[in-house]
Amino acid sequence: MRARLVVLLTLIALGCAACGAPSRTTPLVSAVTATVAATSRLIPAETFTASPTPSATPTPVASAPPAPAPVDPGALRTAPRDNYSVPALPRAAGDKTRVVVIDPGHADDEIGAAANGVVEKHSNLDMAFRVEAFLLAQGVRVVMTRRGDVRTYVGPPIAGYSATRRDLQARIDLANDINADIFVSLHSNGSASSADRGVETYWDSLRPFADANRTLASTIQRNVIGEMTNAGISVLDRGAKNDSCLRGFQGRCFPLFLLGPGRGTTGAEVLQRGGTGDQAMTSRPTAMPGALVELLFVSSPADAALLQSEDARNGLARGVARGILEYLNQAPRG
Repeated sequence: MRARLVVLLTLIALGCAACGAPSRTTPLVSAVTATVAATSRLIPAETFTASPTPSATPTPVASAPPAPAPVDPGALRTAPRDNYSVPALPRAAGDKTRVVVIDPGHADDEIGAAANGVVEKHSNLDMAFRVEAFLLAQGVRVVMTRRGDVRTYVGPPIAGYSATRRDLQARIDLANDINADIFVSLHSNGSASSADRGVETYWDSLRPFADANRTLASTIQRNVIGEMTNAGISVLDRGAKNDSCLRGFQGRCFPLFLLGPGRGTTGAEVLQRGGTGDQAMTSRPTAMPGALVELLFVSSPADAALLQSEDARNGLARGVARGILEYLNQAPRG
């Protein structure tokens, strides 16, 4: 009885195995077959190849290089060191010769003010040569930031605000490299009003040598007015002025670039001023006292007429030179 029951159960099991019950793998096989068929319709047969069977030990895959860090539009870098167009050697150790940098403002496509027959960049250069002649006669070594209608900056072409900034930085770097005693920049003024006239000299109060800046500017201003008076030429004395908040931008005060402390300007600010964003940088300031002289207004017909007079131009230049000499005679040697 028990033997017949075992045989019966065995036959039932064999019959169920062959009865075609659905397999768990059938749907997966059908899906793969359908996918290959669909893929074969999209990819030409000659380009369709099966993936190789993975080996027991997978080949290592090199990791992708890390993505570059995003550029911070507000980041600043130190102003680049550019070549300058004027050859100049530093003062030798122990050399007590006084060295003065005379900076004729503007150059090339940056003409400065222009009116009434006077173009400032040309007037500034002529005035610088006159001042240089007076100082050389007194044994002072003079280095000019330019001796022609060219920028001091030498490098790749740059336009707008960025070009001006690089040019001004090159003038500062030149003065620092030769260890000059003082830096004096020569300009003439311009105004929307033809009634504005006279001479004024700027100095900066935000530097460690602020008192020397003020003394230099005041001494030059006083001597220019005195020389013109002695020559019988009347000019308006506008005084020596602190430039620490001469201009405003986005609620900030800015001095003249040549006279003030180092400043940082972001790419966004450079773009707003007409430059290129890649010129964002922190500047290097002068390492010596400095002043910027505005010799009359080219926008004033009366002042412009004086700037075209030999007597007046000599008087202005002699006054600047006398002011520089007086300051040097009082200041200790470096």
